Amino acid sequence: MTAEKSETLEAGFFRCPVQDAQSKAVIRVGRRKATVTVQETSIDGFTVLVPPSASGKLKVGRPWLLIYQGARIEVHPQWFFNSPDGRVQMGLRRLRDLTPPEPIRRSLLARCAGKRYEDPSYAAAVYGGFVLMLFSLLALPGLGDTLGTSQRIQNAVRWLINGLDYQINQFL
Repeated sequence: MTAEKSETLEAGFFRCPVQDAQSKAVIRVGRRKATVTVQETSIDGFTVLVPPSASGKLKVGRPWLLIYQGARIEVHPQWFFNSPDGRVQMGLRRLRDLTPPEPIRRSLLARCAGKRYEDPSYAAAVYGGFVLMLFSLLALPGLGDTLGTSQRIQNAVRWLINGLDYQINQFL
């Protein structure tokens, strides 16, 4: 078994390498900021590379905030590796996501009429009312005759009423 497979089996998850174009991130510890390069991501954390100039800014014992690709993630340093060139490679465990959720957009009806209309069933009722009003306009003698829809809609309504009347009379 190769070392890569054994690492994947031991940890129980897979680490994904990050391309250079998408690897820039910022770690905040209190008011201090350090620009880092994300090397790998996984379901439980990150592997980052810290330049020598920024490694002194990172103090253990305080919460760390990783700002990466628009997300704000609270992380905890798990392991450190000092390379001979002065850079520090770190394993960061993901604790919780602090990214604020996108605001929920409200419907036009809810903005005008208040919170009681935020229920989606009201949208269906408004749509049904609009369709009923449209059919009523098309069935009117003036507009419906001009468009040629009045007689057809009136015949369909008469057919529906006669059919219901027939079924009710058979039931009784």
